[in-house]
Amino acid sequence: MRLGLIFKLPSNKQMMKSKINVPTVPLQEAVDRVTRFRNQLINKVPEANIPRAVFIPIADLMAIIEKFQSLDDHGNIRNSLTGVRAYFAVKEGDEDLPDDVTALIVPVDLAGADIVAHTDGVGSDEEDDSDIYDFTQPCPVQCDNTSPLYIE
Repeated sequence: MRLGLIFKLPSNKQMMKSKINVPTVPLQEAVDRVTRFRNQLINKVPEANIPRAVFIPIADLMAIIEKFQSLDDHGNIRNSLTGVRAYFAVKEGDEDLPDDVTALIVPVDLAGADIVAHTDGVGSDEEDDSDIYDFTQPCPVQCDNTSPLYIE
């Protein structure tokens, strides 16, 4: 006799997305915040160098999440992250280029601390011990010029 698992697919109603329970910002408030940010920098930084946004690929975020997941003794998926942190950065040699701001993405552990290395190789010559990711793309390279948040 052959035993197997039977999976029942959820109905369309069951597959409806659950509501995300995080604070949102009304569009006008978001426009005001972006405008305020640009206005604060306009006299300190050439306008072409003021960052508008950074694009963060969801596949890369999911890869970080999966890297820090494990199964417990009961087969439950456990994640050792509370989120990621984005540090704004400029690559060496890019200081004079317009729109060159990127964001370095760092996983954040359950205690709220950055996870910057996954081995004891901090300060070593090994380059593969870093958990600091550079996969963001600056706007306007990856930008939605029609967005109301794209403030001229």
